[in-house]
Amino acid sequence: MKIISTAYSSKHSLKALRRIHKMIIRGTISWAELHKMYRAMLHLERYMERLTLQNRPSSKKASRKSK
Repeated sequence: MKIISTAYSSKHSLKALRRIHKMIIRGTISWAELHKMYRAMLHLERYMERLTLQNRPSSKKASRKSK
């Protein structure tokens, strides 16, 4: 796994907060775990964005080969 030392974007932050908000509504998170879960969700959002970007060029290459 590659470690990225840059700051999180506001996009990552909003998506992480959206996930935590859903968890609070469902009652699956306690207030004591809030800070720890926020940091974990930030990592998750950055990781998911990176996976999406990695998979996007490979699908374009496959469509070019089929033409």
